[in-house]
Amino acid sequence: MEDTAMSPQGEQTTPFTQTQPFTQTQLFEPQPQETKEDNVVARLVSTVEAGITFDILAEHENLLIGRHPTQCQILVKDKHVSSQHLRIYKDQGRYFIEELGTSGCFINDQFMKKGEHRALTHGDAITIGEQPEGTGEKKPFASYIFRVAGRKGSGECMSPKSKGEGAVTEKLTGPTAAASSSAGGAVASVATVAAAIPARNGVTEDWVRANWDVSHILGSGNFSEVRLGVSVKRGQKYAMKIIDTKKFTQFQAKRGSQLCLSDEADVLRRLQHSNIVRCFEWFQTEVHLYLVTELVGGGDLLQCILESGCFLERQAKRLFKQLCDAVQYLHLEMNIVHRDLKPENILLTSRERDFMVAKVADFGLARKNMTSRDCRTFCGTPHYFAPEVINTFKDMGQGNQAGYGRQADMWSLGVILYILLSGIPPFEEEGLYEQITEGKYEFDVREWTTVSLEAKELVKCLMTVNPKDRLSIIQALEHKWLCFTGMCSPTKPPSSKDVLVGSLVPQKITFQEEASEPVAKRRKSDVTMLQSPGAGRLGA
Repeated sequence: MEDTAMSPQGEQTTPFTQTQPFTQTQLFEPQPQETKEDNVVARLVSTVEAGITFDILAEHENLLIGRHPTQCQILVKDKHVSSQHLRIYKDQGRYFIEELGTSGCFINDQFMKKGEHRALTHGDAITIGEQPEGTGEKKPFASYIFRVAGRKGSGECMSPKSKGEGAVTEKLTGPTAAASSSAGGAVASVATVAAAIPARNGVTEDWVRANWDVSHILGSGNFSEVRLGVSVKRGQKYAMKIIDTKKFTQFQAKRGSQLCLSDEADVLRRLQHSNIVRCFEWFQTEVHLYLVTELVGGGDLLQCILESGCFLERQAKRLFKQLCDAVQYLHLEMNIVHRDLKPENILLTSRERDFMVAKVADFGLARKNMTSRDCRTFCGTPHYFAPEVINTFKDMGQGNQAGYGRQADMWSLGVILYILLSGIPPFEEEGLYEQITEGKYEFDVREWTTVSLEAKELVKCLMTVNPKDRLSIIQALEHKWLCFTGMCSPTKPPSSKDVLVGSLVPQKITFQEEASEPVAKRRKSDVTMLQSPGAGRLGA
């Protein structure tokens, strides 16, 4: 059914409904409202006409604001407003705004020109006509607060403009464009701007605000966070990794790391592989480094396992093969060791396990690895540490010059495979480092009773304490579990139930004699250990 028009005076329509009036105070701090529709997902609350609120339902993909009486769902009856002035639209569950009118509008204090796009967050102010902070006689033609249903408080912005800053007045067309510098809006000279920003891919924070919308947080680490990056000019969406320069410098000093701030950008820009997240561009200001990367819509592997449990063996094999292909490219073609392979850093293109594609992300700790033991920084995530990473840290404390290399990634792959097949980590939280360095893990929970012997053998060969005895990436890809496309040998004889439904079960091919398994038990650790405080990343 087509959306019908609705005036800002509150005339009833089918798709956009008006709720109970708000008081002036409630306009900015409303309580969650009881509505006639269970599928109200957001509201536009007018701040010009008290008590007028427009409900946005889950099925609404587009909402037009303007003067046209039949094309626009929200009417603004002022000659200065365009026939179609604004479009609010939904994309993958998030809301965005596109400026259609020639006179523009403000999102909070950020001016939008015709054709520009920005993301909408809870608490954003949308103003047509006058800047929200404007003082004087003039009032805006229309002004709304965008509110997500059931939420309180305001949204947040990455780099809010301070009251003393002026707006960008010079047209910005690239990373080296100048920005204004005073409250009066005067354009800074080229020399002044050049002195204020880094030389390599240097921009100003004003340039970032004018060209990118980074309102939505997708995730965060110790010295960086990932936000949804919307290109204001093109409307295209990316994952924007924003690294805090000061926090990175502190990590660098504390760990004695040789990593440079731009290392991740340099690494990512060189990588071209279907199972590695792409980086399209990067730029930096005095306080942040920005990485514009591929937006992968299926979440990460950790989230997938926490929500739906371990993978079926055939699904795990398919996904793990993709990870091995990515690591082979890193190790053999690019001479790069990742150093932080874990489920959180594996992004998925879909939530459908039979079709999802895995993409390795977060190269903040990656570095060139030309020899077998030239890495010495104690970094990564404890539950995925290889034994030699822990031993390197211990040896350095004793004055010994140890090190580790790309084989540390192979151990991490083993831990990931263990988690894929069982849904839990291989090690307990208590005495974690001792368990890792001694290789103390078991296939002792119920999930392992249905996993083939070949899969377990691959886990063991990857989680071998001595890196010299551990499988290389080539050897892992040549392992019989990954090479054979059918089902592998079961770890126990089929049950009577399996026999009864034998016509529906694919015939299993046995590679080797079945071995007796210990009685399955549940360790005190469970899937929640995957996100326990002790599993936090060192240097992330």
